[in-house]
Amino acid sequence: MLRLLSRRKRLPAPPTVAADAAVGSCTLAACAAGARATVLAVHCGEAEACRLRALGLCEGASVSVLDTPRHCTLLNVRGSRLALGSAISAAITVLPVAR
Repeated sequence: MLRLLSRRKRLPAPPTVAADAAVGSCTLAACAAGARATVLAVHCGEAEACRLRALGLCEGASVSVLDTPRHCTLLNVRGSRLALGSAISAAITVLPVAR
């Protein structure tokens, strides 16, 4: 007896945060004070990336830039304040969110 198998149609993969990176992304260091953004990627060493993830700064996280004094960026991440050096903030790609 022949058993007919129907092929299931493959659904397209759901869009990811990284898919939005093609348009309008910038580094965290380029954001002005008062800006809100979504983190797209963290391009730093494994140790730094692990520590940032532990602090809540990972892909998909919403951040608010509180201030940008010389050589650092002050952020609000999930209710906590975080200060990042200029090298680390330049290694984080974000997508600014319109207010």
